[in-house]
Amino acid sequence: MKRFLIAFLLIVNIVTARAQSNPYNSNESWSRFSLQPETLKPFLHSDTCLVFVTNRYIHADSLRFVDEFLDTTSLKYFFLEKLDGKWNVYQENTLKEAMEHLPQKKDIVVYAEGMGKIFTSNVERAQLMSGQYNVNVVMFDYASINTTYKPSKNFRFARNNARLSAGQYLLLLQAFRDAKQRQEYWISGVKLTTFYHSMGNIILEQMMRHHDIGSINREPFVDNLVINAACVPAKHHAEWVEQIRFAKQVYVHYNRRDLQLKGAHLLTLRKQLGERTGKKQRADNAVYINFHGMVGWQHSYFMNFPYNEFKLTPSMVAYFSRLFNGQGISSNEALSLLATQKPSSVRM
Repeated sequence: MKRFLIAFLLIVNIVTARAQSNPYNSNESWSRFSLQPETLKPFLHSDTCLVFVTNRYIHADSLRFVDEFLDTTSLKYFFLEKLDGKWNVYQENTLKEAMEHLPQKKDIVVYAEGMGKIFTSNVERAQLMSGQYNVNVVMFDYASINTTYKPSKNFRFARNNARLSAGQYLLLLQAFRDAKQRQEYWISGVKLTTFYHSMGNIILEQMMRHHDIGSINREPFVDNLVINAACVPAKHHAEWVEQIRFAKQVYVHYNRRDLQLKGAHLLTLRKQLGERTGKKQRADNAVYINFHGMVGWQHSYFMNFPYNEFKLTPSMVAYFSRLFNGQGISSNEALSLLATQKPSSVRM
């Protein structure tokens, strides 16, 4: 029986990996991206702009100029501007330089994705989030798939790279904290949300468990911290979640029928936080929201994707819009916003 389940999981992973890497890794897809000379500055003729912070290797002379391997020695900062269907990519020296190019001040979402994303697919997801929720997106872009590896190896590859990225993610949060303290123009007066999806939560967990977070954890500078469909063990998660003091509000989203997390559960033999948690295991500082009644077996249920028939309900759109725009939402308010035929959709 166990072999059958693992075989089924691998089939699911193969389908997922192919969906993420193709056509995103085609020459046609990559030809839509152009890494600009370091001396060239953005034209700012477009409202479709993103900021990427990546720890991948960069090969400036290659069509695929962003690698599929991790570089733990440095962070790279990119400002992306979309013009006539193509992306101009500008490398900047600091987060501040990249953020100052954004044409409009909007609430900011720092977005960490899960397994199976190369640079081009992360750009699509960041653009979708920016457009659907009217926010400025900063994507933390780490190597979460290698298109030459088999699915089982990619599972280990992505988890390990997420762990190794925790220290660099901490550096990114320190940059946001410093900007807040200095009241820099690009962040002054806007809300800040950090969003972790699936294996992206490994970065947060490892940062909290194994890194010195004292420099960022003295007082809250993040408005909302969102632990979404987390591919991390549910057991003992309160130990590290309750240590989060750099965010005003913490939200944990889960769905007991999440198909991809069921697969991770089988591979790791551990219940995943994005599946379900018992009330006695929960962190006192977090709001827990059960999406099962609204999303079925879905895993990515935080925005609408053009290739997915599943669409968010208007109430879900309203909830995530408030969340990504940094507004505090109590459990009772979430229950009201996400009211469905199943009144147990939100539980504390």
